Amino acid sequence: MSGSIVAFALAGTLLVTTAWGLRRRHVTVTASEIAATLPWFAVIGVAVAIGRSVPMSGPAAGFFLSPTVYLVVGGLVSGLWVILDAADIHETSGWTAVSGVLTASVVGGMSLFTAEELQLRVLVWNAAAIVMAIGITRLVLRALQNRQLSTHGWLGRGVLFAHVLDATTTGIGLERLGTIERNPISAAIIQFGDAVGPSGAVLFLFVKITAAMLVLAALDTNSNQLGRESVGLLVIAAGAGLVPAVHNLTLFALTIS
Repeated sequence: MSGSIVAFALAGTLLVTTAWGLRRRHVTVTASEIAATLPWFAVIGVAVAIGRSVPMSGPAAGFFLSPTVYLVVGGLVSGLWVILDAADIHETSGWTAVSGVLTASVVGGMSLFTAEELQLRVLVWNAAAIVMAIGITRLVLRALQNRQLSTHGWLGRGVLFAHVLDATTTGIGLERLGTIERNPISAAIIQFGDAVGPSGAVLFLFVKITAAMLVLAALDTNSNQLGRESVGLLVIAAGAGLVPAVHNLTLFALTIS
């Protein structure tokens, strides 16, 4: 417990310090830069999965727990913006997105070396979940466009894809890999679906798609010029699906034998 408290305090200090650096340098964070933080939610998903599957102790373990990991990632992104501003680099959004993708890839890839034995069938099912999510997302987006509902460019598509991916990874984990759902709300939806219908996983997918569509519809009033607040809401909505989805993919690879 003490290690977790120390990690939380250090992560909070990092975030406060870098946020102060942004304020001191009068850095204005634009909507595009906020949108570019989306890949960093994948870093959170990978980190939480590592924390649940790799034996660690002391403060180091605390950095991989929620909510501390959110503070760590927030501090890293803020620190990156401070460094880019100090170096007079103007492509902040591009650097933010690329660094998030690279960080998630490197941390996730390195974590796979800690697995005792990677199972090919798990990697195949992970790939199947991603392919299914892409296909379902494309079908839903086509339906949205036919109804004249904006999807807010790549960020809107990211919201939908993230939630669909969460549903497909959850369904495959339950149906094919023998996992259990830890989130109590998600578990309740799945149990209800199993009780009244052919599959709780299908109901969960429907709920996730509906939730994403409601977000897109709610922010559709000024789709051509989304402000920072609207972009921030879209990023948070996408992150709410991306974190558990990436967590599932990583956890399956690290723990299922």
